Amino acid sequence: MNVMNVAVVSAYYKESSHELARCIDSVAAQTHQCTHFLVSDGHPQDLPDMRRVRHVKLGAAHADYGDTPRAVGSLLAIREGFDAIAYLDADNFFLRDHIKVMVDALAAAGGEYDLVTSRRFLLRSDGTRLPVPDESYQSHTDTSCYLLLRGAFALTPIWALMPREFSMIGDRVFWRAIVARGLRIAHVPRESVGYRSLWKIHYERAGETPPEGAKDITELIHAAARWWAALPEAERVRVNATLGFDAGTLFP
Repeated sequence: MNVMNVAVVSAYYKESSHELARCIDSVAAQTHQCTHFLVSDGHPQDLPDMRRVRHVKLGAAHADYGDTPRAVGSLLAIREGFDAIAYLDADNFFLRDHIKVMVDALAAAGGEYDLVTSRRFLLRSDGTRLPVPDESYQSHTDTSCYLLLRGAFALTPIWALMPREFSMIGDRVFWRAIVARGLRIAHVPRESVGYRSLWKIHYERAGETPPEGAKDITELIHAAARWWAALPEAERVRVNATLGFDAGTLFP
């Protein structure tokens, strides 16, 4: 039986060296061996050059929440013949068996799938755990919880093709594109991705005061909705054709 050749793509921008080291170490520690593509978005650090990673340095920052470096890393992995692509944002980390559990789930299911999803556990900005559950995977899957197989590779350019104004909700755009195409999804219910949250809503659900600098997802969604509503009809048609679904349905 052939071993699945997995690439992990991590976009990074101005994360601290501590966060970046934790991300790199968590991929290096995987019990299923992976190749780590670390793609800097205009602010390369020296640390990756001292580790066993593929360090790709983009010459400019793209201000799109990691979408451009994610697209670049994905296309490199596809061209180099990898069987699967996982993503890991630089301020997050994998538990040691994250990739193995998803690969094993495919073997156990015995069917043909296009991707696997997992779950995340939420962390405060200081790294302690927030006592709130993640959203249901049927409604949302975070970027760091995917393992894309070749049947889903054609979706990876969407990271770069979606409007920049959607970048703050890019993971939701990507998920809706998956659902719209009817891709076959295997799901692992285990929480194996550590997600450092700076979203106000997670702290509010836990009955806590959000930390300084926490972001309001509602405001960002409203901003994207206003941009979409003001777009000429011909442009909306073009964007919908690119994404494969009506982007207006992103906004309740």
